[in-house]
Amino acid sequence: MKPPVIFIDDEKPVRDSLGQTLELEDYQVQLFASARQALSTFDNQFPGVIISDINMPGMDGMTFLKQALLIDDELPVIMLTGHGDISTAVDAMRLGAYDFLEKPFSTEHLLDVVKRACDKRELVLENRELKRELESQSSPGPRILGNNLAMKQLRRRLYQLKDHGQSVLLQGETGTGKRMVAQFLHDHSPYQHLQMITLKCQDLTEHQFEEILNDQDGKWHAATGSTLYLENIDQLPMAAQQRLAMTLQTQSIQPHPGDQVRLIASSERNLESLVQQQQFDTELFAIVQDCILTLPPLRTRRDDIELIFQNFIRTTASRYNIEAPMLSTEQKEKLQDHDWPGNVRELRNLAERLVLLGDQFDKQHPLKIDSPHPTLAEKVHQFEFTLLSDALRRHHGRLKDVQSELGLARKTLYDKMKKHGLDKQDFKDAL
Repeated sequence: MKPPVIFIDDEKPVRDSLGQTLELEDYQVQLFASARQALSTFDNQFPGVIISDINMPGMDGMTFLKQALLIDDELPVIMLTGHGDISTAVDAMRLGAYDFLEKPFSTEHLLDVVKRACDKRELVLENRELKRELESQSSPGPRILGNNLAMKQLRRRLYQLKDHGQSVLLQGETGTGKRMVAQFLHDHSPYQHLQMITLKCQDLTEHQFEEILNDQDGKWHAATGSTLYLENIDQLPMAAQQRLAMTLQTQSIQPHPGDQVRLIASSERNLESLVQQQQFDTELFAIVQDCILTLPPLRTRRDDIELIFQNFIRTTASRYNIEAPMLSTEQKEKLQDHDWPGNVRELRNLAERLVLLGDQFDKQHPLKIDSPHPTLAEKVHQFEFTLLSDALRRHHGRLKDVQSELGLARKTLYDKMKKHGLDKQDFKDAL
C-alpha cells in the first residue's frame, strides 16, 4: 500500500474523480469537502501528501496552507488552481507549497507530482529519525556518516530495516564499517535487548565450526532469539558452508522450536561471483542474499573523508577527555589525496593517533599518508601500531589477553607500546 493522500475540494465530482484515480494507484485516500475539517486529521508525523483546492468557501486553500505548515513546515502540500490563476499559485509556492496543478491537468501529471511529493516526505521523515538517533547519544560515537549518494542510500535502507528481523548480507572492502553496520542493525532490531553473537569465519576450521554448532552452551545456541553475525562468511570452509546452510534451513539445532536467529553476514568479496566460480555454496548464498547492502570504499566518496575524520577526532577526544586538535590546511589536503586502502578503519586509527599523541604527532608520525611509495620501515611501523591498537581496543586494555592474541612476551609488548605511545588505560572504555 502506498502512502496516504488527503484531498480537499468542495466540489464532490472533482473529489470523487481524483480520489478514484489515486485509489486505483494504491494510495490511501481521504476525501474532505472542508479544509477546516481536514486540518484536524494530521500531525507532524503524517507520512503522506496533501492536495488542496485554493478557491473554497469557509477556510480557503491559502489559509489552509498556512495552518498546515504551522503543524509541519515540511509537509508536502499540492495546491489546485484554476486556469489563468497563476499568480495565486506562485504566492502559494512562496508560502511553502510543494507544487501546484493548474486545472485541467492530466492523470499522468497528477501521479508524477504526487509520487515525487511522497518520495520527498519519506526522506524527510527518515532524516528526522536519524537526527533523533544521533542527538540521543550522550557523547559522539560510531555513526554511519557521509553525504555521498551511496551512503544516503545505505542509511535509507538501514532505516527501512529498522525493527525487522530480516537476514542481511554486508559486502565491502576491509575497513568499510561492516561490523559497525551489523551492530547498528542489531541495536535497532527486536533483539536489541540481547547481545549480538559474532563468529569470525576466517578463524574457523570445518571441525571447529561443527563443534560450535553442537555445543549446547556455545555461541550458536547463545544467538537463539538474538542476532548472529557471521564475519567474513566467504572464508568459511566449503563443507562448513554446506553444514551451515542445512542448519539454517532445518533449524534442527535450535533448542526451542519457533525461536528465531537474525542472521547478518559479511564478506569482502562478491558472493555471487564466488558462487559462479564454485567457491561458495549455492544454498547458503540463497539464504544470506535476502537483503544485500554494499558499503562503498572511502576513495569513491572523498568528500566524506574530512567529515568522518573529524567525527573520529571528536569521539576519541571525548572518550579520553582530551581537547580535540584542529587540522591544518595541509593535513586536510593530505587526507583527501590518500587512497585509504584500509578505508574507515585506517582513517579511525590515524584520528586516534592524532588525538592521543597530541603535539608529538607531527614529530613522531608526520602525516605522510599521501606518499604513493612509503618505505618498508613506514609500512611496518604503521602495521605494528594498527595491530597493537586494534588488539588493545578489542580487549579493553587487558594486556594478558593482548599478549595471548599476539603471541608476545610481556616485556616485548611493553616495549612496543612505549615505542608507539600507547597506554592501556586509554583503551579501558574502548568501543
